[in-house]
Amino acid sequence: MGFEIAIIVFALWIVQGILSYFQIKNFNGKLAKFKNYHKYGIGQVKGWLGKGAIAILGIDSYNNIVDAEIMSGISVFARFRSLDLLKGKNIQEIDSILDGIDKPVKTAILSRRIGAAGKKVGEGG
Repeated sequence: MGFEIAIIVFALWIVQGILSYFQIKNFNGKLAKFKNYHKYGIGQVKGWLGKGAIAILGIDSYNNIVDAEIMSGISVFARFRSLDLLKGKNIQEIDSILDGIDKPVKTAILSRRIGAAGKKVGEGG
């Protein structure tokens, strides 16, 4: 009985590793896309036994958000989804727009707002 449980745990661990690989591959693909913008910012909130979030913002030379995507969840099944509510908005005015969004997502986005308008942003190109 104990050996069978160990085999099941090991198999689940392998499956989780494979799914994590595809999640990282998805993240790298999105990051490559965002590097084509004038500026981009990545914000993250790690959830400890709770929901985590990663936000990627693509910003033009006027500090307007051209593209925004968010990955939020507690498992390896989470994938990026578009956050249309931020597109076309200036990076300085997103505080008021984020009312009603869950806390991990809001924190991930706001953690990049300062960097995206300033120095800590990756330069695309």
